[in-house]
Amino acid sequence: MKKFRILLLVLTVMIVSCSEDSFEELSNDQAIIAENGRLKSANENILAKSLVLNKWRSGVELYAMSYNDMRNTIIVEMSNRTSDPVSLLQNLSDYDLSYVSLMYRFLLDSGTKTGTELAAMSTEDFRNTIIVANSNNTSYLISELQGFDNAKNLRIAYSWWLPINCASNIASLTDCNSGNALFDLKDDQNRSIQVLRVVKADEAKYTYLGVYHGQIAPNHFNLYLAGSNDLQNWEYIKTIGDRAHQGDIEKWGTGYLVANEQDVVEGSNNIQVRYYSSYQKLIKNQPSSSVSIPRLFAQTAEGTPDIRQIEGASPGESRIYLGFHYYENQDVDKQAFGVLNNFVDFRGWKDEIANYNITEMGFVGNIGARSSFYSGSDQYVILEAQTQKNLWEGWRLLLGDGGFYTQLNIQTPKGSTSFANPGIADFGNGNFGVTSFLPTEGNQPGEIGQLLYTVSLN
Repeated sequence: MKKFRILLLVLTVMIVSCSEDSFEELSNDQAIIAENGRLKSANENILAKSLVLNKWRSGVELYAMSYNDMRNTIIVEMSNRTSDPVSLLQNLSDYDLSYVSLMYRFLLDSGTKTGTELAAMSTEDFRNTIIVANSNNTSYLISELQGFDNAKNLRIAYSWWLPINCASNIASLTDCNSGNALFDLKDDQNRSIQVLRVVKADEAKYTYLGVYHGQIAPNHFNLYLAGSNDLQNWEYIKTIGDRAHQGDIEKWGTGYLVANEQDVVEGSNNIQVRYYSSYQKLIKNQPSSSVSIPRLFAQTAEGTPDIRQIEGASPGESRIYLGFHYYENQDVDKQAFGVLNNFVDFRGWKDEIANYNITEMGFVGNIGARSSFYSGSDQYVILEAQTQKNLWEGWRLLLGDGGFYTQLNIQTPKGSTSFANPGIADFGNGNFGVTSFLPTEGNQPGEIGQLLYTVSLN
């Protein structure tokens, strides 16, 4: 029977590949297609994110995948993970297919079911099992949960499971005490450091390097590079960007990769990525490769890039996986992700899964800057989200897997509550540096400005 199912799947994929060549030209946003006489929405955004969350493809691998590749990959992966026939999977919309795969992921990762048990279950069994688990772990009644779609049931499931699964790391990340925290950082020019991102550089002069920005005129920011050996005292090295801000930095071979937001034309922001082949080139601001990425989803602003994965030995033969935000309808920032190929081409996708889940958590303002790290083999993301638009005291930090999140209730010595622009840097041996910018609103005197604190994570 299994051989028959695999043969049927291969035939189905061949038919789809031959009959739907037009999918190659679909944009990343939704288009309407007809399949088996039934209208459904083609949603490459949600397929791409589901592949990454399930670890069936890495972020950089998305660049070379067509819409058909993404959809058929999920069908192939799911064909051996459920008792449903291939024909049923093939007839699901992209939205339903993605959430079926994510239900499988939750049931397996949470230990609710084993892989063997799941392979003998239908996708409807997946749904019912999650509904029962949600009823057992929340105040929701089964009758209520049955009225929710799979997306909402999964969000509820992660709302109780993530705090359990990440309990140790949450305890560390929320412990910002007088012994491990530095507030209101400034460089040796007495310039306030704003939105600091740190990398452990281990250069001859500095153990750590950091990029940060400062305001020099209304709506005009410069991006700076500084070095430190103790994380407290920062020596200004070089201005590495005019009308540039919200930077990130990572080591790449013997050199460094810098990504930042730039607004060469005021009010028209986009992402810039630069590669410096050595430390000496970096401190002189002499990039060997530089690219400004055109906006994909917003008329006026895309930015706050974070570097998540670098593949390749040189810019000309590389793929770089980035997270970023886009200014949706010129109203609020939302999440997106993309891949820069060979410093020439860029493909991106709206992060519909994260945007839905975070909004449903009650964050209806901006969903903005983020930074990722590995804990074991799993990648996690710390992200800023705003309870209401234009409410500066409403900034909070969330921790999640890139799709599903839980709030971090950070405890400072004086009880500050508003945290924005997070960063996290791996210092090795389970030690990390966490950064956040604390606005005046919602925070206590002495705890305003750039924060940096150190933690140990499992």
